[in-house]
Amino acid sequence: MKVLVNAVGAKMGGALTALRGLGEELARQTAPHHFVFYVTRAFARHPMPSAPNLEWHVATAETPARRLWWDQVTLRRLLRQHRADALFSFANYGQLFCSVPQLLSVQSSIYFSNEYQQLILPRKPLGFRVAFALRRWWVRRSVRASDCVLAPTASLLADLRRAVPLREGGTAVNPFGVAATALDPPARSYDGRIDLLLPTLYTDYKNLGTALRALRLLRERHGDRFRLLTTADPRPESRRTSVTWKEDVELLDELVQAGAVDVVGPLPHKELLQLYARCHVLVYPTLTESFGFPLVEALAAGLPVVASDIPVNRELARDAALYFDPLDPEQLATRVEEIAVNGNRRKELIRRGREQARTFCWAAHVRRLLDSLDKLAARD
Repeated sequence: MKVLVNAVGAKMGGALTALRGLGEELARQTAPHHFVFYVTRAFARHPMPSAPNLEWHVATAETPARRLWWDQVTLRRLLRQHRADALFSFANYGQLFCSVPQLLSVQSSIYFSNEYQQLILPRKPLGFRVAFALRRWWVRRSVRASDCVLAPTASLLADLRRAVPLREGGTAVNPFGVAATALDPPARSYDGRIDLLLPTLYTDYKNLGTALRALRLLRERHGDRFRLLTTADPRPESRRTSVTWKEDVELLDELVQAGAVDVVGPLPHKELLQLYARCHVLVYPTLTESFGFPLVEALAAGLPVVASDIPVNRELARDAALYFDPLDPEQLATRVEEIAVNGNRRKELIRRGREQARTFCWAAHVRRLLDSLDKLAARD
């Protein structure tokens, strides 16, 4: 079977991590199918996995209009040109009336999250809300046009099921894997300074403000013992679309001047994995998520986790993390203190976390993907 993979929607964050992990595992397995990938320049800037069964092309579809033309027009020509037997639409948007069986991976939770639509969306400008409604319609229409829909978590699939009628037997949960390089945790001392880690892109639903307020509480109680390292930087001009931008920047500047926050900025994935080894606690205050790579990578790296109490985080970490109300910085600060002072609890969380991380395997992810493709071929 020849599978055309439309991955032009994988531009940043977890989508790029997922695409990289998928490509590397397909190369390792030398899967029986031939995969023709179309990816963005952002992905192509890094070495792409090489194998006889993988073929890579770079495509440009940066604006919504170009993306629509790419999905609905250009891709039809490429399906014929490559004589593809199936289309794997990798990130959220699919092709309507596709000429071959189509497998769709839904990877964005904001279109179906009650938290996002109650706490964030009403504060957005009218133009954003109109565009959001159109993108949500597009995702829902793509789901209905696909022969099989994959979601990385049962939580996201449940949200999707409430929003879109799904065909019987046409869905599957296929969790992503965790980078193998994260599976060798170092020994850490919790006697001195405690470095908290928040690895995420900056946007309003990632909830940086709650982490900063919790850090300020910790500094008031314990002086300069606690510090935050984060890849999230709200200061660039492009970040001003966030509804929490003003308060996040003001609080961040205050804490940076006090030496409490180190904004390391976006990092290559390998450097991010190394950062886990330098820190003591992962704080993960997100309001919504489809699959939290930082969460599962922290578990694999033996890093204790304090995560927002939302269904997807409970699904991924189970009893290997401490949870807090994502709108309550006091509760977050208390959970961090518990990890810092309670050595037995900390060791148990680390042990559970490493066990839980082993359930996220790229080889299993690819096997489930190939099984879905084989079922599509049998049905066609």
